[in-house]
Amino acid sequence: MPDLIPQPIVEWLEQQSLTLNAIDMLSGGCVADTCKLSLQSSKGARLELVLKQMPMGSSESLAAEAAGLQFLRLSEAGALRIPEVILQEGNSLLLEYISPTARSVDFDDQLAVGLALQHSHQNTHFGFSLNTFCGGTCQLNQWQGDGFCFYAQQRYQALAHQCLEQSLITPVLYDRLLILSESLSRWLPQQSAVLLHGDLWSGNVLSGPRGEPALIDPSVYYGWAEAELAMTQMFGGFSQRFYQVYLHHSEMLPDWRSRVDLYNLYHYLNHLLLFGGAYHRDVERIVQYYSG
Repeated sequence: MPDLIPQPIVEWLEQQSLTLNAIDMLSGGCVADTCKLSLQSSKGARLELVLKQMPMGSSESLAAEAAGLQFLRLSEAGALRIPEVILQEGNSLLLEYISPTARSVDFDDQLAVGLALQHSHQNTHFGFSLNTFCGGTCQLNQWQGDGFCFYAQQRYQALAHQCLEQSLITPVLYDRLLILSESLSRWLPQQSAVLLHGDLWSGNVLSGPRGEPALIDPSVYYGWAEAELAMTQMFGGFSQRFYQVYLHHSEMLPDWRSRVDLYNLYHYLNHLLLFGGAYHRDVERIVQYYSG
């Protein structure tokens, strides 16, 4: 096996009597190195798997991704396709490869219905069984019964503090962020805690071998459905048909778009933390609107 295949994966392939024919690097993501392994069994059957590796650092993020993927794999009819976790060991994660094809004619309908089904899975508390990662940022998920406190403390304030420590925001803007986070109930409706993908932008939605929607790279937790839909608006790529069908199959309030910026303030803070100053103006703009 080539040196770039970690030993636990090599051992697993040998146990399964799989021969490696080719390795192809895959694009996407800013944290892990991702490639496709083209394999062949001792009986000649061909198999393709995805290997993700963290070049440096802890295995915590891949363990969290594996747990999130397994949690999102719902058994109900209409559930969205999620890659099967084959093996997670240390800094390596081996997954089912979903071969992409053109989207089916009802792709948007399937995506909307599947997401509404996912969001129908509720919890009495906000959070998750372990911390997850949004990009390279650890996303705190300690269980809390109050959604406003959960988002204030474990989302907005946690990232605002990290941005302040790295001098990405001023102390004045930090203080305004704290005040805003403590007044979320003034702007946002009371909502149940539902099962979220957590990083639902268009790059994490694939079209599978039958043209069906599939989700990858989750940052799973139980949170507000409106926050998930807001993330889909951040970089575009979702059709109006998708939103129409989702609203029809969910209990989402029709005016949810009026709150998109406030939800996405968390993701702008995360992008500021990950990528630097280009996102500062978005953070400042949203804070100014809600506290100016």
